[in-house]
Amino acid sequence: MSTLLMPLDQLNWIMQARVAQFDASGEIAFVGSPDDLGDPAYPNRRTELASLLDRLREAGVDRVYVSTQFDAPSSPAADRRLNEALRAYEGRAYLVELMVSGIDGERGLVPPIPAIGAQIPRVAADRWRNFLGYSWDMPYAVESNGYKLPSMAASIAGIDRRTGEFRINYGFRRSSIPTYRFSDLAQNVGPLGSRREIPELLTGKVVVIGNSDPNDRHAFNIPGDVDVPGAYSDIYAAETLKAGFTQTTESQFVALVVLVLLLLVSQFQQARLRYAAYAMLALSLPVALYVAATMGVMMSIVGSIVLLALFGVMRIRAKWRRNYRMVDSDTGLPTFAALENDADVAITVPAIIVARIHRFEEVRKTLPADLHAEYVLRVVTRLKAAKKDAVIYLGPGHSIAWTFPEKEPALIREHLEGLRALFASPLQVGNNQVDVGITFGVDITPSPAVSRRLAAAVEAAERTTETYEPVVIAELASDEDLIWSISLQARIDAALANGEIYTIFQPKVLVQTGELVGIEALVRWRDPVKGLIPPDHFIRQCENAGRMSHLTRHVLTEACHAGNRLARQGSALPVAVNISATLVHERDIVRMVSEALTETGFDPQLLTLEITETYRISNHERAAEILGELRALGAKISMDDFGVGAASLEALLRLPFTEIKVDRLFTSAIKDDPKAAAILRSVLALGKEMRIIVVAEGVEDEATLTLLRQMGCVVAQGFGISRPVTIEEISHFQHLGPENRRKNMV
Repeated sequence: MSTLLMPLDQLNWIMQARVAQFDASGEIAFVGSPDDLGDPAYPNRRTELASLLDRLREAGVDRVYVSTQFDAPSSPAADRRLNEALRAYEGRAYLVELMVSGIDGERGLVPPIPAIGAQIPRVAADRWRNFLGYSWDMPYAVESNGYKLPSMAASIAGIDRRTGEFRINYGFRRSSIPTYRFSDLAQNVGPLGSRREIPELLTGKVVVIGNSDPNDRHAFNIPGDVDVPGAYSDIYAAETLKAGFTQTTESQFVALVVLVLLLLVSQFQQARLRYAAYAMLALSLPVALYVAATMGVMMSIVGSIVLLALFGVMRIRAKWRRNYRMVDSDTGLPTFAALENDADVAITVPAIIVARIHRFEEVRKTLPADLHAEYVLRVVTRLKAAKKDAVIYLGPGHSIAWTFPEKEPALIREHLEGLRALFASPLQVGNNQVDVGITFGVDITPSPAVSRRLAAAVEAAERTTETYEPVVIAELASDEDLIWSISLQARIDAALANGEIYTIFQPKVLVQTGELVGIEALVRWRDPVKGLIPPDHFIRQCENAGRMSHLTRHVLTEACHAGNRLARQGSALPVAVNISATLVHERDIVRMVSEALTETGFDPQLLTLEITETYRISNHERAAEILGELRALGAKISMDDFGVGAASLEALLRLPFTEIKVDRLFTSAIKDDPKAAAILRSVLALGKEMRIIVVAEGVEDEATLTLLRQMGCVVAQGFGISRPVTIEEISHFQHLGPENRRKNMV
């Protein structure tokens, strides 16, 4: 923000410079030459400069600063003559090394050639100009090429500081700085042979000799003038130091003061007094700017102006929200914002009901635009049939809210079922009859926080269905639980780093023999405060927060390391890892698996990727391409939870699966439900026909395992075989004898 406001800051400083208008000390004079005195092609210019230096010395000039580059030799006689003239000052004549940018962009000081600079003191001039052509800051000393020189401004002002910088004050009238033409002073013979003397005004003064060509590359701008000789920046800087005008007040500090005053003024209860204080605060800024300028203090108020402007915009926006957001412009109904700001609701704490109008957008799209408001009003009229004095609030999209004095769930459900019955007949909207599906979310918490309760009712309404659950009452939850839930996404990364999220493994066995033929990696989260968090809960949060890839990479890497550990112990086993169907639409999953295999060195032939919730795959062509690339890496592809979800059979047909896992919904029911047993037999036959492995999930007891053995199922897993365990326990189990293995199975 400070960078973006830089042009305004400079305008601020220019205004101060134009307001102040101090007289310069008169102790520093400038002698300008339109010609480059250091040009080696013109040795006579160096000779003329030497003559002028002699004349200035004879006239009693205190010190001389020659601000010209002598980086190339001219005639030996001219160079020697100039060096002698400088040495005659006995340390009171200075050569100025200019800071310039080289052809490689590196900035550095340009020293004079030895023939001229030998035994001559030197100072530096770093005339950095910004993109507007102004030079505002000057260092006390300049460092380059391993050595440090005092700046020309600090040397003129007699200040010996080796670090830091100060802001140049351009409030001095340029006309008050003595200025002379080089040609007038260099020639000692005037018109008609008259003798031209050095002005007495220069006696005891400091003289700066430099280029006065406005086209010089070191020319810069000052407030009120452009293309000023570069040496003037050093002269103004020296005048600033001599006058003691180095105090500055930065924009951030002034803005902080204004912010504190705004906070204080905003506490005034009377609106008239508050607005008067705001006006006085705004007017005080230009007054403070003027006072600071007359005192020689460089003050920036741009940040404060921007702060006041933002504050004004926010106040206008707040007023607009109060005046306009409380009422819907189309229907004239009060909005949810009005409900949130209703003090009576906060005091009496009635139940809050939110009605969800199903197919709302579809109806609006079908009806002419001039009937949209009438459609909403017809719905509201029917809602008010049961309670005519009810205030109906209109929310975004398809939500309508009102309050209800009773909090007994049974009474509320009875009331809402009656309203649903009223909507059994269609609405007449214009010449159209419109069927309305309506469900309700309810909040009955004893809290005065209306906005939070309204949000809870809206969330409950979103979970309703017309057929199965038309009324949902929001769950009671403590503030601590709510805060923990909404911060869950932010906790996931920290939990991964702290080891709170870890991997355990559930065995897969041959049904006929009980031999361990594979393990499935499962992720768990043990929070130090909440304890074990259900995987379904935080995995869904990962998907919502876009962190599913991060979690999957972690589990995949851990699973590969576990597989390597078993292989080193002589028990190489296939390892399965769950992959969310949301990840198989992008090639990032291919790169992730490839990087994990490369990083761990795990055999890809032992890796199985179990695709979960295949009904969420929206583009089967894209998914088939990506799963094909995963198979090309060597991994096997398994369909998890087969039999549930709307697109399982379609996914099996169109995607390259090498294994299907029958969902526990069917496996756990085969003892008691003949239909479940028939479905499982059909799936086993389907797998045999398709020549793909069928794994039965959810084996909870020995009886189920016996039935699976009779059906010809090959592989199974579940709590009846083994609960998920650590990789150490898997390794220990593998090293037991056959008899001990059977004893250790759950």
